[in-house]
Amino acid sequence: MKKSIVFTALIFLGVFSEAVAQKIGHVNVNELIMSMPETKKAQEKLQKLQDSLYVANAEMMKEYQEKDSVIRADSSKWTPAKKDIKFKEFRDLAEALQNYSSGAQQYIQQKEQELIEPIQKIAREAVNKVAKEAGYQYVFTSEALIVAPPGDDLLARVKAHLKIADKPTGTQK
Repeated sequence: MKKSIVFTALIFLGVFSEAVAQKIGHVNVNELIMSMPETKKAQEKLQKLQDSLYVANAEMMKEYQEKDSVIRADSSKWTPAKKDIKFKEFRDLAEALQNYSSGAQQYIQQKEQELIEPIQKIAREAVNKVAKEAGYQYVFTSEALIVAPPGDDLLARVKAHLKIADKPTGTQK
């Protein structure tokens, strides 16, 4: 009887330790995404977009400053009706400039999200595949961990899966 209780206890402990011994890994998702060539392409597209929007904004700002100079220099010579018209044009231009700036910021954020979503999906799928192949049941983002064993860092494996050359950490900017 004692042997069967001990045997049952050993089996229970074996099953319990098997359940507790699940593999847990971590990966620095930001570093992974920043090392992906798709990210560099997306950043270049976003920079071109920002540059084009900046040029249009600069043109509007130049017009605004020119109207401001004209109003400061000549408004004292204008009739009340002309003053009203010119000041309304100036206010309308100021409002258009402000609307353009906020609209451009929203547009850039929207485009950034559109460009980064597919990259995040690729990274997520690669992490899932590497974790499954290596037998990890849980993978956390390294950014959220205070202490983690280096042996469970999946970043190098995921980079290898994506065929991204791993740069030495001392040369990254």
